[in-house]
Amino acid sequence: MPTETATYCAKHPKEETVIRCASCDKPICPKCMVSTPVGMKCPDCGLSRGGVLFTVSPARFVLAGLTAFIAGIIAAVIGEAGMFFLIFVSIAYGYFAGSMILKASGMKRGIKMEILAGSGMVIGALAFKLLPAIVFSANTARLGISLIAFGVSSLADPWLWLAVAISTACAVSKIRYI
Repeated sequence: MPTETATYCAKHPKEETVIRCASCDKPICPKCMVSTPVGMKCPDCGLSRGGVLFTVSPARFVLAGLTAFIAGIIAAVIGEAGMFFLIFVSIAYGYFAGSMILKASGMKRGIKMEILAGSGMVIGALAFKLLPAIVFSANTARLGISLIAFGVSSLADPWLWLAVAISTACAVSKIRYI
């Protein structure tokens, strides 16, 4: 009858374990394991952020930024309707926008992608509200001040910013938690 030898954690030699790292097969105990989408990993493998999943090429980064910008414009359009049920539309749209930003980035994620998605969507919404006023004021020098004032005053719409905030939060959470 074969006898089984006990396996001990690589970092805690007194802790007996049956768990192994999904990447390097090192024995790990529940104290030091890191939960990842592909299983339990040791701290060295589980906390490394320089992997393939987090490295975005410059072209994909720009494409994801443009996608986020366009998504922000659409979120502002949703907020223009100004009805209460649009909160629910904003939630669904935000997850859809996050999926599109992920696809544009080549399914890459990480803090850089989260910041890009969030800032791109907010900048897109600002551009949607301010760009018409700026374009019209450039064409008519006399009306420029009043049109810019109209553009800035239109930024006070609470439904717009509620829709943009909800959509942006949902998009970022989609990128964070694939």
